Amino acid sequence: MSAVRPRPDSIRSSILGLVAAVIASPAASAAAPTAESALALKPRQKNVDYSTPTAAEAGQATIKQEKEGGVSALVVRGPSGEVLRAFADTDGNRVVDRWSYYKDGLEVYREIDSDKDTKPDEYRWLAGAGSRWGADQNGDGVIDAWKVISAEEATAEVVAAIRDRDAVAFTRLLPTQDDLKAAGFEGEQLAELVARVATAPAAFAAMANKQAEVGADAKWASMLTPQPPGTLPAGMNGLTKDVAAYDNVVALVESKQGNGQVFVGSLVKCGDAWRPVDAPQFAGGSGDLGNAYSFLSPRSAAAAAGPGTGEVAENLKPLLAKLREIEGKMPSADPVARKGLAEQYIGLLEQTVAAAADNDKKFWTNQLVETLAAYVQEGLFPDGIAKLEAVAEAVKGDDAMSAFVAFRLIQAKYSAGMEKPGADGEALQKSWFEDLQSFADTYPKASESAEALLQLAFRDEFEGRDKEAIERYRGIAESFPDTPQSRKAAGAVRRLESVGKPLALAGSTLDGKPASVAAFKGVPVLVHYWSTDCEPCKVDLAQIRELQAKYGDKKVAVVGVALDSDKAKLAKFLQAKPLPWPQLHESGGLDSRLAEEFGVLALPTMVLVGADGNVVDRNVSITDLERKLDELTGDGK
Repeated sequence: MSAVRPRPDSIRSSILGLVAAVIASPAASAAAPTAESALALKPRQKNVDYSTPTAAEAGQATIKQEKEGGVSALVVRGPSGEVLRAFADTDGNRVVDRWSYYKDGLEVYREIDSDKDTKPDEYRWLAGAGSRWGADQNGDGVIDAWKVISAEEATAEVVAAIRDRDAVAFTRLLPTQDDLKAAGFEGEQLAELVARVATAPAAFAAMANKQAEVGADAKWASMLTPQPPGTLPAGMNGLTKDVAAYDNVVALVESKQGNGQVFVGSLVKCGDAWRPVDAPQFAGGSGDLGNAYSFLSPRSAAAAAGPGTGEVAENLKPLLAKLREIEGKMPSADPVARKGLAEQYIGLLEQTVAAAADNDKKFWTNQLVETLAAYVQEGLFPDGIAKLEAVAEAVKGDDAMSAFVAFRLIQAKYSAGMEKPGADGEALQKSWFEDLQSFADTYPKASESAEALLQLAFRDEFEGRDKEAIERYRGIAESFPDTPQSRKAAGAVRRLESVGKPLALAGSTLDGKPASVAAFKGVPVLVHYWSTDCEPCKVDLAQIRELQAKYGDKKVAVVGVALDSDKAKLAKFLQAKPLPWPQLHESGGLDSRLAEEFGVLALPTMVLVGADGNVVDRNVSITDLERKLDELTGDGK
């Protein structure tokens, strides 16, 4: 006779009661659940990758009450002491309201009872498992809406929805009218998007029911984009805020029957969630990719049917389809093939400029210029400089266009020069700074001048001319308000004048916990701004670890500020090489709030804060760090 296995809900109820009893009266150890019964509890959401010990390992596991992040929890540990599960009472009412699942000792998934009815209603993926945060509005265990989801995770959800023919899963990815309003859309553009989104569920259902490309074993592999997300600035027609968006997003799919591509189209960032606005299509399939919504290319101006339709002029559709085809090939092409594709792409963009309506030529010319500059800097298109110079000549008389082209030509020339064998870096940099100054003098009100002046100010700072740097930074903040450069410049002034003042640095760690420099008042604090893409930063980590071990956390605290754009990559790095100090993180990398508030423009940057909470050194070097810490702790006496 086989053993009867309790249902997950009954296990959850049993654990709720037992944990409540233990939290209420820790001495009542006889009432505590066993580790085996706690490990029998499963996540409500499927496809959660967490540690599942064998029966033998479960028999050696332990369970006891611990303080976890300042709250009481029953913690299950494996035979080696690694955390497997934690069931916490976060509000002190002696009822479990957080269920945590771990992988390799790191929390990767969490269920939260936010409305205190003893059932989870929020689901979070953490650390290397990603950043998704779903809300279950009726407590039935099904996610009804996404509070947080990255662009990559959104495309993975699209693939899963196609595979499972799950129109509900796709629909919850779409933005509501309130989402779009909060993101910054208004007027005709808001109405156009709302109308477009309204048609997507039915289009998805029709496509998913008849599709054969994504089989039952299909898995999302990666997200491909031809370029980073673009920003649509506040004040643009139909926008009350800056809006971040991707165009032409493709999801790669792997399966036993072969690999494939799903054309997801455009994604728009609404709060902390990236959302599609169209039903997906199959790249190379029968769908009309030329009619996909685009945030970063003209829609109404090129539409033969008039403004607000979201259509593309008929004569451009074949060209746009060819452009998208090349964009899909680019990421997987070898270096030689990429150069050939780049040449084709530029040719197609030139044809698009020529074919576009007069009031769209400016947009497509800008696209051509941006692409030429990028390809020159990547070494893909040697003739790019000459073509940029030809465009610069063609747009003379239009100050805005001239500034747009001239700035990118300066950047492209500098990058191309640095790539040449035997390049004189010092001479090239000198010439580059002279070109930036000339540009700012010629086009003082151009938006690109803010970036040019920021580079010049950073040069002044790097060369020790702090007074000149502060003057430039202040000028940027005053002349270009409400821009990223303005925020960075204001932060740089704050940093340069920070010695002797408190450092008001606070935020959330990678796993969503609050952390701040102020919390460590009473001991010196080293603040380390870094990223996994910065090799010197990773060298510093090893030395910082050694120094913290030398002094101990009661003498010296460390707060990391990880300025990675890719949260999953950061989590994977920290999972492989855990650090014993908190890591603040927000999306955006060097463009994030954490970087802008203190004007961090280069990595690594280290700031030393005294025990009184005031900055002692705003740019301490790793070679001087131990001596400085000896002075602050008294160990050097």
